Amino acid sequence: MLVPPPESGEGVELVKGPNIASLPDFEPLPYRIEGPVLLKVGDNVSTDEIMPAGQRVLPFRSNIPKMAEFVFDAIDESFPQRALEVRDAGGHVVVGGENYGQGSSREHAALAPAQLGVRAVIAKSFARIHRRNLIAQGIVPLLFKNDADYDRVELGQKWEIHDLHAIAEGEDELEVEIDGGGTFTVTHDFLPREREIVVAGGLIRYLKAEQPANV
Repeated sequence: MLVPPPESGEGVELVKGPNIASLPDFEPLPYRIEGPVLLKVGDNVSTDEIMPAGQRVLPFRSNIPKMAEFVFDAIDESFPQRALEVRDAGGHVVVGGENYGQGSSREHAALAPAQLGVRAVIAKSFARIHRRNLIAQGIVPLLFKNDADYDRVELGQKWEIHDLHAIAEGEDELEVEIDGGGTFTVTHDFLPREREIVVAGGLIRYLKAEQPANV
């Protein structure tokens, strides 16, 4: 009843339904992010607000590009379109308050923003599981060194974050340059392996580089 595939794996066609899309192949983390603040949110933003659930969205759970059309629409329904317009122009960031990403552990709340080109989230603190999911999808979760700098953030500000690859070399602090508005410092709490994963562009890219023959 079962026909095994050829050992080489060649010549096998994976048949997918019309609403199943391949997992996006995200790019490695760039050396710098240069782009706008597309969204600033407050404390305790949940994964339900980042990636809505329900009958409107869940039918597309195997279609990340389609799910991305709903990211943050409970907060700002213009976000997905604005993100797509600048996705390939240097990256963009989201800013949060305390406990960013609390609630459900769904990985789509990191996958779908990554599809829209979000390369970093800067917050006062992160919910533990969502922080891990961001790293796995190649989005850098960074922390305000001084929480008061959150109040300096304005929607649409142009930012540059330099020397991102220094994270993998042991650097714990990075400088954010606000176009026309000075600088501030961000930090992180990455474990050694997390440093390598986030710079690689996510867990899948990291594993492919580490074990190319087995992935």
